[in-house]
Amino acid sequence: MPADRDPGPTTMRSRSRPDANPARLMLGLAGLATAAAFTTAMLPSVTPAPVPDPALDPVVAAVEQVQPDPSVKHVTQYVQLRAGQTAPPQSTVVVRPKPTPRVTVKVVTQTKQSGKP
Repeated sequence: MPADRDPGPTTMRSRSRPDANPARLMLGLAGLATAAAFTTAMLPSVTPAPVPDPALDPVVAAVEQVQPDPSVKHVTQYVQLRAGQTAPPQSTVVVRPKPTPRVTVKVVTQTKQSGKP
């Protein structure tokens, strides 16, 4: 650059930028709504009923003592019998369903010109 030319003071224009405050406000409100939704989802939807004190109500205490806990557990066991085996007495026999038969369709076309398929 030649020395006789003085470039002068360099001035940079500052670009005008949009105001970020409304976007920040909307982002904050969206975060607040999300946090409220998460906390609402984590809370129980129905408040449990108060448990009566058996010492105060003798009828409830008597009913709880009379009813035993169920201890019977029914188990269904399926057994595949071999050829010649019979089922044990008093057992329910479930017959295996027959498989559906396979059908094969063969289409033969014959041309009039050659007479060959």
